[in-house]
Amino acid sequence: RGTSGTFSIFPTASSRLLRGGSSRGGACGAMGAPINRLLLGLAVLGCLGMAEGVEVCRVADLSLVTQTGEFFLAVTFLGMGVTTIIFVLMMLKAASEKRKFYFVTCYCCGIATFAYYAMLSGQGWLISPSCRQLFYVRYLDWFFTTPLLLIDLALIAGADWTYVAAVVGGDMMMIFGGYMASISSGHIKWLWFAISLLIFAPIIYTVLHTFKVLVERSHPAVGELYNKCSWLLVVTWACYPVVFIFSEGTADWSPNFEVMIYGVLDLMAKCVFGFILLLSHEALDRSTNPPRFASIAGGTATAYGTQMQEQKPVESYI
Repeated sequence: RGTSGTFSIFPTASSRLLRGGSSRGGACGAMGAPINRLLLGLAVLGCLGMAEGVEVCRVADLSLVTQTGEFFLAVTFLGMGVTTIIFVLMMLKAASEKRKFYFVTCYCCGIATFAYYAMLSGQGWLISPSCRQLFYVRYLDWFFTTPLLLIDLALIAGADWTYVAAVVGGDMMMIFGGYMASISSGHIKWLWFAISLLIFAPIIYTVLHTFKVLVERSHPAVGELYNKCSWLLVVTWACYPVVFIFSEGTADWSPNFEVMIYGVLDLMAKCVFGFILLLSHEALDRSTNPPRFASIAGGTATAYGTQMQEQKPVESYI
């Protein structure tokens, strides 16, 4: 049956109405049902006299994820899901004092698995002001998982929880700013983007300097592990703003390419990060069981500074 060929998502300050064309039912394939619901919503707004000031996109102008993008979503979902299961099995064999690393990393990959399943099943998206399909559930994923990654680094470094709370709060603000940029248009979009980048800078400083200073006092194995994980995180996170600029920002990259690049970055920042962390058995042993030294008076030690007990042996995993 015929439709108006237009639908709306966001109110805009400029009160633009992009009208035109008509489209026959079924032209959007699997997207028909969501589009019909959106058309119905616009009709209701029109009946209530509220349609003015609402941006409307022609169906023909929509930029949507196709089967190619769905393939990359499926690959990323499977990668996240399998990795989560592996981490859970590893956690069952881990020593109790080291399970904090496994809990944090399992939750990180598990939340990402849920998010990618939502995207793969056609949920968690909307149409941005640039008439582009935007998976807002991705920002919900990052809002919870990026703080967990920072907590992993803080646990390695043995950072004070005051610093942890500060960097986690800043990270959540950064993700919120990125989401607001993705659903905005014009100069407002880039203002939100700039605010998000301003918050991103001190987070990187904390990872590469504040936490690293603490690690330098630890065993060399702990420092080596922290360097690997921190640089992997910094390099991958630095790529996200670039992807934003050319996808949600200027729309130069297609939604399919956007899905592929974000999927690769998410796998690197979560799965690869997790394997590097959880397979570094000696470093985790040193981090969770730091050497303890005898005091000057008393004890069985023969001299001040003598280690009171031997370090626990490194666990072996199959």
